[in-house]
Parts: sequence; structure tokens; C-alpha cells
Amino acid sequence: MKSKLGLAVALCLLTGASACAQGAGFAVRDVRVFDGHKAQAHKTVLVSDGRILRVVDGRAAAPPGFEVVNGEGRTLLPGLIDAHVHVSPVYPAAALRQSLRLGVTTDLDMFASLKGLQAMKAIEASDPPDMADVRTAGIGATTPGGHPTEMGGDPIPTISGPDEAERFVEARIAEGSDYIKIIYEDCSVYAAVRGPCPSISAATLRALVVAAHRHGKLAVVHISSEAEARDAIAAGADGLAHIFIGKTATPDFGRYAAAHHVFVEPTLTANYDNCGRGEGANLAKDPRLTSQIDQPLFRRMLAMVHTGPSKISCDAADQAVREMLAAHVPMLVGTDSPAPGSTYGASTIEEIALLVRDGLTPTQALTAATFNPAHAFHLNDRGEIRAGLRADLLLVQGDPTRDVIDLRNIVAVWKRGVRVQRLPVH
Repeated sequence: MKSKLGLAVALCLLTGASACAQGAGFAVRDVRVFDGHKAQAHKTVLVSDGRILRVVDGRAAAPPGFEVVNGEGRTLLPGLIDAHVHVSPVYPAAALRQSLRLGVTTDLDMFASLKGLQAMKAIEASDPPDMADVRTAGIGATTPGGHPTEMGGDPIPTISGPDEAERFVEARIAEGSDYIKIIYEDCSVYAAVRGPCPSISAATLRALVVAAHRHGKLAVVHISSEAEARDAIAAGADGLAHIFIGKTATPDFGRYAAAHHVFVEPTLTANYDNCGRGEGANLAKDPRLTSQIDQPLFRRMLAMVHTGPSKISCDAADQAVREMLAAHVPMLVGTDSPAPGSTYGASTIEEIALLVRDGLTPTQALTAATFNPAHAFHLNDRGEIRAGLRADLLLVQGDPTRDVIDLRNIVAVWKRGVRVQRLPVH
């Protein structure tokens, strides 16, 4: 049901009635709008009750009572969506506040402890205006001793065979998982720097995907090699968490992924750090980004950059991105933050730039951070600028549809129409 305020605003827009005299919302006037797909100059975006009311000609006057935000020389975008983070179980609120201050209005968590899941579900339920909205996979499916159990932390339930898949998925859904994350990796691509690790079998992978789909949940599979990626796609995975690394990709990988209608989160940010090409040092030098990081732990993680010679190559990742681009595979911006060399929000902006470096146009990369993840994860109320959707918005100085580095020039962020209090840039 529409609120009384929303009805009044709709009436005033149609008729010019006196109801417009109330302070009903705000208008970003005469702004370039990237709507999730394309850019249009000289538009005005009207917002009220946390929703986008209309997009009109930029020369039109704002309705009486609306706050006017100057859009001249600026670009308004849907709030960014990071499709692959790990929200800190120790500082979940700090992580989501930092994301939001840097223009990321939705974070998709891809593996969490039970404690972390419970914290995120509470935040998801309340949807506070000063934190990014969040969804979570909760505890991912891995075999005893498999990744990421080597990283320590609280013990987690694991799965040993396909006959356990249904019970495993049901338990995760009961805990609150919004989608199912599956770890399918034997660590073979890291053989030069560390030993192998156990992995679930291909049969268990298939059983988990089937169980997830039976319960109406997406199945997102973590992989590191091309062989693992192909197995996951063949098993019916909805998406791949990471693109594979190595020296080369087979020339038909993009076509294979496209034929199976899978989406991919390349997470170049995380892959490059493993390959000695980490970008964290670049981010750490820019006060436009670092001024919004007030948690010391997150600053330290950003500074943990692996650069220089590496025994691991990311050439296959770059090649695969170009192949997927040519085959029109939906790619989603994700960072794996706060993996070493990355941090919430700032690395999302950098991931967009890395995709451009690998061949996407700025517009395609921006779509990968807005519409694509919203569409892939069925978040149908966001990811675009159009009437009726959440007013999760990012206003930047400049034109990121030409140069994505302009995403660092943040003027304002709104979540559900509420302007976010950002930290001073210094």
C-alpha cells in the first residue's frame, strides 16, 4: 500500500496540487543519470518515501517543497552492489558502514560463521540507514579439512558425501542463508606455494546444487582452476565465485559459460593479490577512499599487499574475462574483501576499474556493479534508477561512464532516500 506521503507526491506531480507544498522529498536536478544500463544527460531524479518517483527532463523545476541537489557536472548512479564480500564477524557494523560511505549500498556475503550470519540477519531485518544492506550465504559447504578450514576460527559443519547434501542445505536455510555457497577446490593451482587440500567430490557438488535448487536457493560455487569451473558449470551452478587463475584459459570457456547461463564474479582484486599484482597500495594512497576507513583492522588488511614476482599467474583470469565479455556472460563485481590487499567499498570501486582494464567498457563495468548483481540475486527493488525502486543512489563528480576513476569523487550517497553521513575527506 502506498503511503499517504507517496500518494500526495504522486498527486502533486500529476496535477501541481497544493500537496506539493509539503517537504515531500528531494530532487537531484540536471544530472547525468546512469540507470544501470546506459547514461542520459540532463535529467532530474525525484525521490520520496525512500523510493524513486520519476526521472524527468533536467530543465523541469522540482516540485515545491522538494530539496534540490545540484547535479550539474555530476553523475547519479544506482548504489553499487559488491557481490562477493566477507563481512567481518567481529566488526559487522563497521564493515557495512564503510561500504555505504563509499557508495556500496548492498553487500553480498559469501561465507560466514554462525555468529557472523546471526549478526548479518539482524542487520538485514532492520535495514538501518547508516549501513549497507546485506545478504549472506552463511556457512558454505566444504569437506572436512577443506578450504577455508585451514584459516582457523570456530568449527563449522562440513559435508562428506552426496547423501548428506539435502540435510546440509536444509540446515543452512534454517539458519537463515539467503543462497548456498559451495567450496569446490583442491588447491592444485596453489601447488607452487602451498600443499593440496581436500575437496568435496563432483557427485557431492551436483547433489548440493540440486538440493539448493529444490529449496529455491541459488547455488554459487567457489573455484580456483578451469577444470573446477567447468565441473561447477556442468553441475548446474548458478554462478561462479571467482574466476580461475593460471597461465592460460581454453579459448571456448566464455562460450561454454554462456551456453549454460551462468554468472561469474571474477574477483580480480583477490586474484591479483595472489599473483603479486595487488592494487591495495594504489588505494591506500588516495584520501578520497582512505578517509572513509575508520576501523584500524580494515586499514591493515588493505596494506597487506602481495606485489612483485609470484609463482602464480593470473593470465588465465584476464583471458577468461575477455572471453566471457565476447560471449556476453553476465559478470558481477565482487572483491572478496577484506582479503589481503582489499577493503570494503574502496576495492569495489577498484574492481570496476580492473574490469575496464580487462576490456569492459566503463558502462559495462558499471552494469556489473549495479544491474547485474541485482538481477542475478533476484534483488528486484534495486540496481537501476527507475520509478518505484529503492532510492539507493550514488552521486559523483565527473562522468564514470567515460572514466571509472571518477567513482572516487563521491559527492553523496543515499540509502532508501536517506543521505549518508560520510567522514571528512582529508
